[in-house]
Amino acid sequence: MPFTKVDPLAEIIELQEMFKDDPEAKEMFHQYELAHKENLRLKQEELELRNRLVEYRKEKNITQKELETRTGLTQQAISRFETGSGGSIKTILKYADGIGCKLVPQSK
Repeated sequence: MPFTKVDPLAEIIELQEMFKDDPEAKEMFHQYELAHKENLRLKQEELELRNRLVEYRKEKNITQKELETRTGLTQQAISRFETGSGGSIKTILKYADGIGCKLVPQSK
């Protein structure tokens, strides 16, 4: 059975139409929409943080190989982080520390 790509927004629109007269479903769809928007916002913030860290590394003329030595992360892990195809919070913190950057949480 082949995999098919699912568009979550198209799916939710279809479900909303099916359950448009159900008040409980309307609230559920509203909560889904809020969660989806929050997820998009968080992804954008993560992208901005990643880009700023990479820019800072380059400004300081630190190579990925040098960062590997400083952090213990492999050059491949650093590359995956920088291209957006990987990176846990642990990776982000090690990366930031390796380029001499301190991440400070801020309340909204």
